[in-house]
Amino acid sequence: MDDIIITQSTSEYIDALEELQRVVYPTLHESHILRRPHFESHLRLFPEGQHLALSGDRVIGMSATFRIDLDLNHPDHAFNEIMGEGYFTTHDPVGTWLYGADLSVHPEFRRRGLASKLYQARKELIQRLGLRGMVAGGMIPGYRHHRDQLPVEEYVARVARGELTDPTLTAQLHNGFQVRGVLHNYLHDELLGDDAALIVWENPLWNPSALEQS
Repeated sequence: MDDIIITQSTSEYIDALEELQRVVYPTLHESHILRRPHFESHLRLFPEGQHLALSGDRVIGMSATFRIDLDLNHPDHAFNEIMGEGYFTTHDPVGTWLYGADLSVHPEFRRRGLASKLYQARKELIQRLGLRGMVAGGMIPGYRHHRDQLPVEEYVARVARGELTDPTLTAQLHNGFQVRGVLHNYLHDELLGDDAALIVWENPLWNPSALEQS
């Protein structure tokens, strides 16, 4: 991993980012795949929130985020709804939460700590901007093996308690996230299903008065 760097995305990498989407999400519905117009919008609206992982000149991972205010007491939302059909037009320049829209790692580089490096880049951005923390819809690919036996709420709760292991959600919990509920009909994936876990990472240095003065 010594030759891998995490840096801010730029327009020259958009073709590679689009290619990465299709490699990482082969069964994701076409309406949820991020393409060139989406990445151009992300860079225009919130460039500091877009990161990529490079091995030499090769894009092997990415992170896409935007700022938003979200009431965690009423958090229900769908993927396309909360991120403006993928264009991040819902980005709020003074939003107190960082929303994790996508974090992708090329299959050849999984289980090597790359996702943790991208999460760390998000956390450093949160600290720099003085935000409350990070919110995301965490996919639960392991649920397909339990769908006939467990309601999705029970599956997510058991993963959160460490009784079951999910390939994605468990890794997110290891990166400091906590489960705050289930997002029904979050997005459509033929393999993963439609639901996701609502996950939150709270900034331990959150100071609301500092953000108000910034």
